[in-house]
Amino acid sequence: MRFTTILLAAFIMLTVTACDPRDGCDIVIYNAQIHTMSADLPLANAMAISDGRIVAIGENEQILAGWNPDQSIDMGGAHLFPGFIDAHAHLYGLGEEAVILMLHGTQSASEVLAMVRQRADSVEAGAWIRGRGWDQNDWPTAAFPTARQLDSVAADHPVMLVRIDGHAAWVNTRALRAAGINSETPDPDGGKILRDAKGEPTGILLDNAIELVRAHIPPPTEEELRTAFSSAIDRCLALGLTGAHDMGMRPEYVRSIESLIDDEVFPFRVVGYIDGTGDAWEELLNEGRREFGATQLVLAGLKLYADGALGSRGAWLLEDYSDEAGNRGIPITTMDSIVTQSKRALARGLQVCVHAIGDAAVRMVLDAYEVALGNAKSSTPPLRVEHAQVIDPTDVPRFARLGVVPSMQPVHCTSDMYWAEARLGATRIRNAYAWNALIEAGSWIPGGSDFPVERPDPLRGIYAAAFRMDDTGRPETQEDIEQFFQIDRAVPHLAERYKGGWFAAQRMSRTDAVRAFTIWAARAAGMDKHVGSLEKGKLADFVVVSHDLLTISREDFLVAKVMSTWFEGRKVWEYPAGK
Repeated sequence: MRFTTILLAAFIMLTVTACDPRDGCDIVIYNAQIHTMSADLPLANAMAISDGRIVAIGENEQILAGWNPDQSIDMGGAHLFPGFIDAHAHLYGLGEEAVILMLHGTQSASEVLAMVRQRADSVEAGAWIRGRGWDQNDWPTAAFPTARQLDSVAADHPVMLVRIDGHAAWVNTRALRAAGINSETPDPDGGKILRDAKGEPTGILLDNAIELVRAHIPPPTEEELRTAFSSAIDRCLALGLTGAHDMGMRPEYVRSIESLIDDEVFPFRVVGYIDGTGDAWEELLNEGRREFGATQLVLAGLKLYADGALGSRGAWLLEDYSDEAGNRGIPITTMDSIVTQSKRALARGLQVCVHAIGDAAVRMVLDAYEVALGNAKSSTPPLRVEHAQVIDPTDVPRFARLGVVPSMQPVHCTSDMYWAEARLGATRIRNAYAWNALIEAGSWIPGGSDFPVERPDPLRGIYAAAFRMDDTGRPETQEDIEQFFQIDRAVPHLAERYKGGWFAAQRMSRTDAVRAFTIWAARAAGMDKHVGSLEKGKLADFVVVSHDLLTISREDFLVAKVMSTWFEGRKVWEYPAGK
């Protein structure tokens, strides 16, 4: 009897198997509009996911008939895109916003001073007061503030307020004294201490001069680091970001992120670039590209600086600033240094990313890369120029020829456009933020935000790339240009300044704008075999968006939102119900 029972059970199992030949998987998502960002299959309706990876993708009938999932989800026709990737970001800077003064959008020095006074009244005497985000270009006089102004509201505290671009700092007298900065202090290499007519420091430090003060600020604790990174990724996930390239990785950041990965509370991917050429860089050179937590943290290369920022007139230009004769900006890193470090990186399969905003800095970096590459036409992963905001037209085709990637941040364009022409003049401005010129010359552009310099919002980055307008819809008319923009008034009002967006000829196509924050961003870090598009074999990082980003109007784009974010097939954030 027992033998008969066993035979019957075996027969039933065989029968079930024969009746249901489908492969098992963890989850099937169907009835969706899946914008894969893959040339082979641009649009799909369903995908099967197992162990965090896509095992099949295609039409509803194909996937539903071929797979037997533990869970099936009807997406109700929702639009899915690959998880967005920010190709230039600063995670710790985003996370520390919870503890420092956030000065973005302040309209005057007086407004900033009021915030500093309030903070000074709430902390113990002698405690550092830090902040970030001020922009003198948004103030009535557009002039740099002074240490004396800060002294008037916080004389008992050292104060350091970093400009929105991170390349200038406003400090008070107590902070200057803490760093030993006085009239005798020389400008450091790659930096500048602004001085008054008597040679005394004004309280404004540019680029490497900031480090003279920053070195005296107490470092964050291990717990503060964990809290900052946790806060940062929570904000990123809510905006549809599933990964970011961190441009300034430090050993303590690595340790903190590793601990979060070990605790399984880090549903995010960070590609990190070591900040500077110290011991951490030498260690990476010895070990080569390193991966932790199944590509949740990848140490991929080196970050260097060739110049400063345009807003603080630290970007290194081929000709003088149009609004400051005799000033061409600040070169920070030598060509020889970039050549040396690039050769060392290439020999170990590592990347070099060099911050270069001005056309002189961009040219110097391209020259250095050309020497480092030698007879090689390109490298994999590629060498990168970060920002590349102002490019001499003769240098545009060199990017594609050398296989060098221009890593750009579209929202910088729509933030800077109000005053950028004042810095560059009416001729050079036409060669700034030249996305379409680069693409037409054969380049592809990974998109980022440079957060916390800008908001960590990839939808706004895609919008800026596609429309070259800000959230207000400016510029739309000549009146917008005349009323709100700092322009060279000796030059006739060119329609290209406003028709179809600010210098609309340089817009990206809608598809390229989305590629910039998906597959192109992944490719720029050598991660495109894992993420960046929704294809069989890749990790199931994706977002559900309220609208079709490839077709909606500009007005609808401004109300589009991320409905949910998925990491390796798991929903890790969802838009709050009823909101």
